[in-house]
Amino acid sequence: MAKHNPLMEKEKKFVLGQYFTRRNIVEKVLDLLFKYRLYKKEIRILEPSSGTKNFVKGLKDRGFKNITDCEIDSDLTNNPCDFFLYPLEEKFNLIIGNPPFTKYNVKNSYYHPEDYKDKEIKPEEYLPKPLIKKAKIKIENVFILKSIKHLEDKNSSIAFVLPISFFIAKKNKEIKKEILNNFSTIIIYQNDKNWFDEPIPCCFAIFTNIPEHHNKIILLYEDNENVKEELGIQELLTEELIPQSFLYKKNNKQEGTPLSKFLSEKTARYNKNYKDNNVSGANILERQKIPYNKNVADYLLAVVRVGNVSVGKTGLINKREDVLNDMFFVFEFKEEFNKNKELKEKICKLINQNQEHFKNSTIRVGSKSIKKSDILDFRIKM
Repeated sequence: MAKHNPLMEKEKKFVLGQYFTRRNIVEKVLDLLFKYRLYKKEIRILEPSSGTKNFVKGLKDRGFKNITDCEIDSDLTNNPCDFFLYPLEEKFNLIIGNPPFTKYNVKNSYYHPEDYKDKEIKPEEYLPKPLIKKAKIKIENVFILKSIKHLEDKNSSIAFVLPISFFIAKKNKEIKKEILNNFSTIIIYQNDKNWFDEPIPCCFAIFTNIPEHHNKIILLYEDNENVKEELGIQELLTEELIPQSFLYKKNNKQEGTPLSKFLSEKTARYNKNYKDNNVSGANILERQKIPYNKNVADYLLAVVRVGNVSVGKTGLINKREDVLNDMFFVFEFKEEFNKNKELKEKICKLINQNQEHFKNSTIRVGSKSIKKSDILDFRIKM
């Protein structure tokens, strides 16, 4: 008998993007889907990456019997099937499940068009032209694109668990354009629970056509209460449609002057080294004051950009003396404020007093993170 190798299992999980949805979450999102769409029990359903078959089991428990499932991992099925080789002439009324997620630093977890150029089903049969020549594409994106080609008609739907990063503003544009070409209703649901064994921020997205919600995006977030927001469907291309952070920002309007008045948007010049540094998220809070014997103009604003604990922590760093790791956004002050010690320290203090704001501003795969615009748009009262 082969020895158990946890490292090999971990590598396989990352390469195949295996994050299995817990059964209680499956039941929750199925309830949501069937609240918005009524389906006859005879419809054809495809689960294109069935994994531990929690979606298949949940659907069968609800009386659906005409279910096809596809799974590439031979450890999980007796009939392994690569979804990208599944015949395109097979059509379905509902395609549902949890496609694999790409791990950004694992090359083999991406979809590579080159791997399929000599196969019976060519990438150009389901990829839009701008993506054909890409060396690699996030695999969850290609699952969406190929699933669109398997839909029976305009009454058919796709309902996928997706990494919340899919809905970051201005990301995945080609895939979002294809979604807009095929669907007039999008529903994005998120809650405050862990959906997998790993704490990966994700959502349940339904791409469909519902007459009463024509050209609408419905954002749903659930923690101790349920929150709902409706948007125009074209905002898929322009807005960051992460329900938790979108609704937080809407319901927490800030007053005062945006930091963009005081901070430059130009790239700051400073010393950076991931291994050999004297400033990190662990000690940045020790740097909220500028020493009296130092040149005030040498001090920049450094904000931790990522991390469930440290995101939003802020300090003032000396661009000539300090070395930072890569966990920061660093800002120069505009020339008219660059020698103002009191203002620099005040801004640093106010950001640190509002770290929860930055924790709630946006959540991406892996950990909480913010964008430069989250800092520049932050408003303060001086």
